[in-house]
Amino acid sequence: MRDAFGEIIAAKSLQVPPALMRFHAEPPERSFGVVRVEGGNRWAQLLARLAGFPPPMPQTRFRLDVTPQGNGHIWRRVFGKHQTRSVLRYDARRGRALERIGPVELELSVRMQQGALKVSVEKARLFGFPLPKVLCPESASMEYETQQGHLGFDIAASLPRVGLLVRYTGHIALPELNLRR
Repeated sequence: MRDAFGEIIAAKSLQVPPALMRFHAEPPERSFGVVRVEGGNRWAQLLARLAGFPPPMPQTRFRLDVTPQGNGHIWRRVFGKHQTRSVLRYDARRGRALERIGPVELELSVRMQQGALKVSVEKARLFGFPLPKVLCPESASMEYETQQGHLGFDIAASLPRVGLLVRYTGHIALPELNLRR
């Protein structure tokens, strides 16, 4: 079952690198890799912690569990000993992905740029109420294929007037294909 980004890739006929196509066409239940996490100023780190984001940490082990749920997937990211959870689903009417992290729901758009899948926050809701643009999180996020064929990522979230909340960069190694299916 394709994830939300896989649905957008298919709907827009985006030409994505093989690692991204493979991952989003049928996300593995569990993937492993490495990640490094950066944070902003103290105020930003407090807000990031309240939102459930991991604290800054040097390169550490990373695990991503993707579990189908209803018409979407639960994404559980494990950064060393810290974990975050979100629910990601595709909204065909809007042609966008919706990601819920606690009381926040983000409306995400996707486009290809220089061989990378760029993800942008278009709108945000808090407890179901739309946030004005001045309070809407900004994203400078992308996924790409590494030279080793891994799924690389550079995910960043910031808030206007606050700055960087969290940035995590790294990669996950995709499991070998099961050709006996």
